[in-house]
Amino acid sequence: MNHTILALDVETANRDSRSICSVGWSILQNGDVVETDQRLVNPEEDFDMGNIRVHGIRPSDVWDAPALPEVLSSLYPILREVDLVIAHNASFDMGALRKAIVKYDLFDFPTIEYGCTVKMSRKLYPGLPNHKLNTMAEHLNVPFIHHDAAEDARVCALLMRDMMQKTGITSPKELHRYTSVKTGTLAY
Repeated sequence: MNHTILALDVETANRDSRSICSVGWSILQNGDVVETDQRLVNPEEDFDMGNIRVHGIRPSDVWDAPALPEVLSSLYPILREVDLVIAHNASFDMGALRKAIVKYDLFDFPTIEYGCTVKMSRKLYPGLPNHKLNTMAEHLNVPFIHHDAAEDARVCALLMRDMMQKTGITSPKELHRYTSVKTGTLAY
């Protein structure tokens, strides 16, 4: 069966997760990563040095970047077409999106169903020391630059593909059921 999955990752400017300063995505279609991209976002908020140390994005990098509504609106067509949106630690990324949707009153944001690759990886790779994204990239033997939104999304998509191949389950929602990991819904 044909499935399209969107792996999504956000980076934030400060401790408030609504302060999204980068959005990365990777599209997994029928088992192949067909697109990976990222957009810098002007969070219209101050940056914390701790966050800058993590992802390297500085205020000067986003001064002329679009605000989140413009960036997200370019993703709406993709979000409306995918079978599932996934993130590695989806509670953070979807929580950030949820807060940002409220911040900007994005009433046109499409309802999405999402899943979590970190929760599934804990079930399917129990022998690993942890299930952080850099550990999973090393396990998959793929090059990786951590806390780069496009790279994080790409590795999340590759991890999903590996879990599907490992189990022989081609439906992302069925894989969640198989691992007893619940999907969530993000709606305005």
